[in-house]
Amino acid sequence: MIRTKISAFAAAAVLIGVSAVPVFAANSYSQNYALIDEANLFDAAGSEQLCATLEKTGRETGWQVAVVTTNYNISASEMDSYYNNYYDNHREWFTTDSAMLIIDAGSNNRYILTHGVAEAYFTDERMTQIKNEMKPYLNDNDMLGAAKTFAAMNAEFYRGGIPENGGHSNHVDGVDPKKAAEEQEKKNNKLGYVLSHYGWIFGLVALAAGGIFAGVNVGRYKYNGKGGTYNLKENSRINLVDQQDVFLNKHTTYTTINTSSGSSGGSSGGSSSHGGSGAF
Repeated sequence: MIRTKISAFAAAAVLIGVSAVPVFAANSYSQNYALIDEANLFDAAGSEQLCATLEKTGRETGWQVAVVTTNYNISASEMDSYYNNYYDNHREWFTTDSAMLIIDAGSNNRYILTHGVAEAYFTDERMTQIKNEMKPYLNDNDMLGAAKTFAAMNAEFYRGGIPENGGHSNHVDGVDPKKAAEEQEKKNNKLGYVLSHYGWIFGLVALAAGGIFAGVNVGRYKYNGKGGTYNLKENSRINLVDQQDVFLNKHTTYTTINTSSGSSGGSSGGSSSHGGSGAF
């Protein structure tokens, strides 16, 4: 009887101990990917597999490919502003150039946000395409399959390049995504940008300079250099005069102004320029 009571007590203690162990969401991120699984939709094996997929895609595209799951029960009309604020307020996880899939398990709404260079690749037409590719998995409640499809479509859009034609009605803040991508390219690789966009000008300048150089040298050798002879003796003279150098002292004063205008983590309040897919 005593042994039974002890066993029951031990079992109860184990149950209490297990129930006291907190369940942590799987948060993993780098420059190339982010997986923030607050809703715990992926098990350990699925998280590991998805992180590897997102990392590989992010390395190829050059922008961060992110998947975020929550239980916040955000309505379809508020998804854009709410999760753009979420992005701004968690810049320790997310990069300037990113494409983010949000799965709100509470409301069963999904949303795609794009920031920076990625915006130019996600036109309205491509947003519709990626949502259609993901829907079969979402309908089967296969969130891992949907997330991996999202990553695969990021790579496909990157390989297809920035579309010459296509709408960006989903873009917020009025910045042209193509110009933004071009500015980012200029910032990241100045020499490559100049050569790819203005190389033909350098070619013409080099050709003209080569022609002038060749013409001058042909002319000089044709007349044995006589036309360019300069009589140094007749045209030179030396005048020595007193010279005094006066040195002036310059005093500069400056004042350091401290501001509280935020950190490099990004702004809040939905102020960042971004593209959105519409809830689906």
